[in-house]
Amino acid sequence: MQRSLGSFGWSVVAALLSVVGCSKDEPRPAPPPAPPGASATAKSGAACAGGGGKVADAATAAFFPRATGAFCLDPNGGDKAFGEGAPLPLDHICDVFDGECEVYKGYGVRRVVEARYVDGGGGPATVDVHLSKFATTEGAFAMFTKRTVGDGDPADEATPRPAEGGGAAALGVGNAYLWRGQYLVELTYNDESSAEAAIKNAGDRLLPVLLKDMGAKLPGDPQPLPAVAALPKDARLPMGVTFVTKDALGVDGVGPAALGYYRDGDKRWRVLSLVRADADQAKDVLATFARLTGATKEKVPGSDAVRFMRKDTEGGAVEWVVARAGKGVIGVGDEPRAQRAGATAEERAKVSLTKDEKLDRLKKAVATP
Repeated sequence: MQRSLGSFGWSVVAALLSVVGCSKDEPRPAPPPAPPGASATAKSGAACAGGGGKVADAATAAFFPRATGAFCLDPNGGDKAFGEGAPLPLDHICDVFDGECEVYKGYGVRRVVEARYVDGGGGPATVDVHLSKFATTEGAFAMFTKRTVGDGDPADEATPRPAEGGGAAALGVGNAYLWRGQYLVELTYNDESSAEAAIKNAGDRLLPVLLKDMGAKLPGDPQPLPAVAALPKDARLPMGVTFVTKDALGVDGVGPAALGYYRDGDKRWRVLSLVRADADQAKDVLATFARLTGATKEKVPGSDAVRFMRKDTEGGAVEWVVARAGKGVIGVGDEPRAQRAGATAEERAKVSLTKDEKLDRLKKAVATP
């Protein structure tokens, strides 16, 4: 009759087999990796002891400093690359930019790299970085202005503040943005254990340094786009620029343009700026405006001019006067955000330029080389 070894006997056999199966020269199996976010080095304050991690994406690794202040690239990795020449398909950015991936695609995004900086002191704070490359500098700058101004009012106190770095940079509450050439950098400071005021203070201290560092490393011309450079600087609001890549003012065929936002006392207005390859193309743009319903010709020294009306999002009338200056087109129009819905003509006049005031500003803009 066969006898059972019992639990003690089987434990002895298992121990003997383990001795036989593992010689002194063979390494023991490595312990299982720590779960994401549970880095022992980070918790002990040694996350940055080795100088920080490195971004695995060879095409962009040089753009990410290994350390910034007391933070460093996560030594446990975790960075991801999407799009052209990257391991992950571009469509997966929909998991990164929650609900906004089509906006990025609309501006011509081609590649996105996601990375993270961790607190070398062992704290819970992190800085998430998203580096996007677009097909054109115009697309990259348009997305930058979408992030900094978007559909909001640059006069609002919540608008990010100008910062240094790259071609254009802005600093918000716990976030920051940078544009240079075909690239857009987005930084987000995260710390669930801190209140908003503490996040703002920490972000103000840390993010500008990272902006300047990355802005200096990125390739591409840091100079403003020609249409942006042509915008008057006098009375322009801080961060008061947006850029559209097609159909400026909602007019089919007009193409890309910059919009500047201005304020002088109670008066608010916008300036439209387009730059084309030559004067003939600029004339075509002006002719497109002239064909709008109700458009009339105006007199501006040295240039043809057109006056027309457009509707704002509230359905109100917005007056524009537009003229050509060489291969550029410049226009001065009302600021609809300053015009309260249902306001009387008198109330609208208090915050808007008159037609003659628009023409005066247009003359100066056309005369400026």
